[in-house]
Amino acid sequence: MDVSDKPLADPGLTSYRYRGQFGWIMIGAHDDADALREASRSTGKPSVLSSLERWNGERYEACV
Repeated sequence: MDVSDKPLADPGLTSYRYRGQFGWIMIGAHDDADALREASRSTGKPSVLSSLERWNGERYEACV
């Protein structure tokens, strides 16, 4: 299993991943809006919800 297929957030945060130019950006955030802010900070570009996925306890699923 690829590390980008596992939850990586610290306790108290939800695991997210964002599809970036070079692959997945792994994010720990409180909610979708927080994850989008972190994705924008990491890419230096505005982020879009359609590229964000949230860990549901078993796998990542689209936030849309």
